[in-house]
Parts: sequence; C-alpha cells; structure tokens
Amino acid sequence: MSITAYSPDGSLAGFGVVRLTRLAPGRYLANFRRGPVTRTPDDLARILPAFAERLRREGCCSMQLNPRWSGEQDVMKICALLEAAGAVRLPESGQSQHTETGLVALHGTEEQLQSRLKQRCRRQIRKAEKAGIDVRSAASLQEALQFEPLMKNFFRSRGLGLESVPPVEAQWRMTRDKGAFLLAWQQDRLVAGHVMVADGGRAFWLVLARATDRSCAAAGYPLVWEALKAAQEQGFAHYDMAGAAGLPGASGSGGTRGAENRAQFKSAFCPEVIPLVPAYVLPLRQPAHMLLFNLRRAYRGLRAQATGRI
Repeated sequence: MSITAYSPDGSLAGFGVVRLTRLAPGRYLANFRRGPVTRTPDDLARILPAFAERLRREGCCSMQLNPRWSGEQDVMKICALLEAAGAVRLPESGQSQHTETGLVALHGTEEQLQSRLKQRCRRQIRKAEKAGIDVRSAASLQEALQFEPLMKNFFRSRGLGLESVPPVEAQWRMTRDKGAFLLAWQQDRLVAGHVMVADGGRAFWLVLARATDRSCAAAGYPLVWEALKAAQEQGFAHYDMAGAAGLPGASGSGGTRGAENRAQFKSAFCPEVIPLVPAYVLPLRQPAHMLLFNLRRAYRGLRAQATGRI
C-alpha cells in the first residue's frame, strides 16, 4: 500500500510504499524499503507521527523503515531523528539492505570519466571488445524480454533471491524516460545485460547479470561503462553501484568468493563509499510488537542458520 502526506499549504510533504506482512490475525509488520521519502529531514520528523498513526489503524504493531538519505551528516541527522521518535536500529544481522553504497562521480567529459577508471577496468573493456562483445540498448520490449531467462539463471546459480528485483517488463518501463536497458551480444548470442534506472539525481544500478560460462566474464565491464556514459549524457551527477560491501573504505570485511569478486569488479570503476540510513523498527503497539516482531526475527535467524548448514 502507498501512503502520502501533505503540508498545510497542500504541497507534498512525503510518501512511501509499504509492504504489510501478517504476523498474527489482525496484526502486521509495516515495512518501508528505502522510505518514507521526504524533501528534507525536517519533513520526515513532521510526517512520521501521522504515518505511524495511519499504520496503527491498519492493525500494524511494528513499522520498519530506512529513509533514503546518504552522506555522513544527513545519515547522522536522520538516525538521531528516528531514535528520538522511539525507533530502534536493527542489528547487522537484521539489515536486509546495504548500509553503504559506492558512488561514481560523473562530472567532466567522457574522456575525463574514462581516465578516472582503474587501468584494470580499461583493459577489461578492451578485452571484451576484442572478444567480439557488442553492447547496445534493447531495441524493444520483445528484445528486452530475452534477458529474463539469463537473469533468472544468473541469480539462481549464485543463490541470490529475486524478491526485490522487478520483472523484466517493469524494468523496461522504468528505463523509458531516463536510464538504460543494455544488452551485451557475442556473435548474435545474448551473454549479459545491465539495467540502470533514475533515482532522483542519481543513476542507479538495478540489475547486472551474465551467462555463467567463463568466456562471458568480461562482459560486465563494457556494460557498466556504457551505463556510465549514458548516465553522464542524461545529466546525472552520480552512478550508484547499489552497495559497497567489500569495497576499499567500506565497513566490514570478508565474505563469500562471489562477494569478493563483485567487490573487485565494482572497485575497478573507482566509486566513493558513502553511508546510507540503516533500517530501524518503530514499535506501534506494545506488547504485540515485543512478542510478534521478536518472534519473527528469531524464526528468520533460525531458518537462515538451517539453510547455511544444508
């Protein structure tokens, strides 16, 4: 469901899309993914009580949220605001989305943009070209839909879920005004794809997937390079790499081999690591929140442990 708040003068003060998860008969968890969205942190402080009251009337006992703000100063302000309202920051194990991201600056000319890439990145782009990999925009929805089986196989082979990834048809629609739906071909065979969408003043990495054979390993480099050029031409200030796990300057270390490979790949484009607002939970109905929300967390933790042992 969507919720919208207006200022006394009738202007839009904030909005958000919330997912309701049933915890018990008549009781729900309300979950905002990267929301609610407001123009300023002060607007968030004003609309939060109204959003909480609306969700309380809907039977929600807990509200999970992580407003879409980034940068050290804004993140500190938003976190302080949420905590003053009674929200509690979730532990790292409860952070289902990244709390840092990598931003590639898009200022300057195309030549200057390319010069800021690591030498390894430029070399991989040339290697892909020599291998006959040709990157071009999807010419139609029908062509874009060819990416769907490749994307699903890529995510499945790496044990990644598609729950938060829009269907390919929706991805296509999201790129019609701004963004890019890029496909990489090798001898008329589709080997990879990358979808970039608009997120305010940023271009945002939505999906990147490739065929699983080693011959296609270099296809990601020209795909992201073409996305950077398209984002620059469309007037975006930054390209958001959708996470910074493993990047130099990011918090935490280690991880799976796949995570290490993704970090190495992203680092080739020299992104700057910046913090994002982490997820918080705001109790709406006590003691239902204490009982149901904590039971849900415990159940999910046990399920994750069981899955990891299999």
